[in-house]
Amino acid sequence: MTSASTTQVTIVGAGISGLLISRHLIDQGASVTLVGPEDRREQTLCTWRNVQAPDYYDEHIAGRWRSWQFGADNMTIVHQSDEYWYEALNGLSFKTSLEDYLSAQPKLTRIKELADTKKQSNNLFQIDTASSSFTSPNLLDSRPPQIGEKTLIQQFYGVTIQTEKGADIVKRPILMDFSVSLENQKGVVFIYVIPFPRESILVEATFFGTSQLEESVLKNLAQHWINEHCNTDYVHDSPIFEEKGIIPMGPVSFIHNGNPAGIAAGSARQSSGYALQGLERQIKKYQELNDLTALSCSPYSSLSKWMDKVFLKVIQYNPALGKDIFSTMAKSLTGDEFAAFMADDFSIKDSFKIIRSLPKTPFLKAMISR
Repeated sequence: MTSASTTQVTIVGAGISGLLISRHLIDQGASVTLVGPEDRREQTLCTWRNVQAPDYYDEHIAGRWRSWQFGADNMTIVHQSDEYWYEALNGLSFKTSLEDYLSAQPKLTRIKELADTKKQSNNLFQIDTASSSFTSPNLLDSRPPQIGEKTLIQQFYGVTIQTEKGADIVKRPILMDFSVSLENQKGVVFIYVIPFPRESILVEATFFGTSQLEESVLKNLAQHWINEHCNTDYVHDSPIFEEKGIIPMGPVSFIHNGNPAGIAAGSARQSSGYALQGLERQIKKYQELNDLTALSCSPYSSLSKWMDKVFLKVIQYNPALGKDIFSTMAKSLTGDEFAAFMADDFSIKDSFKIIRSLPKTPFLKAMISR
């Protein structure tokens, strides 16, 4: 196996995945060429972390909680955890820090341009940009994959606004608030809220479905929630920043050359869309095996992948069940049990407890179907 100190790797795509993988490859001794425009988008990254696990991103933490809540059927469900944190990271701060670190590394070549790639017959990859053309024996591509027609998507629009000083709008993250609704839409819609320190709050409208909505639909839902709960006229107030995106919740197609990385390699958990922990697991596997292909393999347990497959099948068959499924999970599980499931740190016994609490007929059909 080739040692890291002699490895030459090209990474296309300079978002969180490309930057973080580049840092770890260089720290392992590899020479890396990172290709792609600098990502200056505002971005909030949320993840679940066991309180005993190392905190690698402390300087970028925008908020950290051991308690979170759900809203469903005119009731509030509060979870308290002893074993897990729910964390929100400032994605732009994180990306800027990684760019700064990499710029000081002699083994990094940074090309801030779009790239076109193709495979040559001699097992080399050719990478073309506006100013350069070169070959590489190893190519990782972290650009977005193609989402299949039947793959569920998680589409979101979020806005961060300033709140009144001392306002006590939300004490903890609201992971799902089902008080909003959409007519004639086959999917699940909810509001997601993160209360940041220093009097600011992120309100995000999220849709799980098989087809994309007009952005204005989600934007209006977020605006309505803010106007109803934040005692402010959002229409006339300028937001601190906005963020939006689409995350696949199921199979994707890798449409580039080389090996996939990041979401294209399955770093996002299919039932939730959380991706940072999956990326960390792929990097850890690479470090253990000194094998680049570990960065392109699914990082989740067989039990987690099986549970996610069942969940997604149920929602695909009957999207209207989504609200009941997530609400019932919130009511039936403790904070530690829910967080363990989200962090892929649960047992077979835990999975049966989850399944027993959910609608029986659709889950039995999904479990026995191929």
